[in-house]
Amino acid sequence: MTQQTTIAVLGLGEAGGAFARDLIAAGATVRAFDPAVAAPDGAVACRSEAEAVDTADLVLSVNNARAPQRPHSNGEAPQ
Repeated sequence: MTQQTTIAVLGLGEAGGAFARDLIAAGATVRAFDPAVAAPDGAVACRSEAEAVDTADLVLSVNNARAPQRPHSNGEAPQ
């Protein structure tokens, strides 16, 4: 019996979404998180990064450093 690989994909924009769809098509279990983009069909939609990586064998973080997901602790985005 073959064990299915579980992969967390953090960031589901153009690249992350494509990775997630391809991994699902290849038979992997994909746990997906993005605060602004819905998980693709066949993925396990997670509500946080922590939830997505909880049982993952591998984590792919596909994020844009120029578009912060959260403001700094003072409430301002970095310059």
